[in-house]
Amino acid sequence: MQFEDLAKSNLVTIAGLGLLAVVLPELVPNMRPALKSALKIGISLFIESEAEAEAELIQSLVSATLEAIEEALSKPADEAERRAAVKRRICHFQRKARSRAERWNSDKQERHRAYRRQVAQLQSGLVERKRRVGPRRQQIIDEASIFLAQEIG
Repeated sequence: MQFEDLAKSNLVTIAGLGLLAVVLPELVPNMRPALKSALKIGISLFIESEAEAEAELIQSLVSATLEAIEEALSKPADEAERRAAVKRRICHFQRKARSRAERWNSDKQERHRAYRRQVAQLQSGLVERKRRVGPRRQQIIDEASIFLAQEIG
């Protein structure tokens, strides 16, 4: 199930509630203030849950990327192979993050902000991982972090 599928499945329900919200105040005029308040609360809850879902999806992508990087660093391979494997994981992350940002946002600036939020989460995770590894792996993580930051500048 994709993120946009969550909203699509409730489209009929949302349309029905919208129609009810338009018709009900005309039938019972003294319900307008209560209905207006209920709609405001409903919209704010919807926006909040959407933001939470986005944050969870970002965290999921970041966690999967960090685990893949950790796996690449722990494999018995030479340093060049490890660097290449980490770079591939970063490229995969960038493709997924860009794709998600485009899917979630229609505005170009907001897409860029959404992509940057995802990159910032991964950067933070890389900094945390760097603290827990030896000097050779720290250098590879530093290079991955620089590679990740280069294109969003």
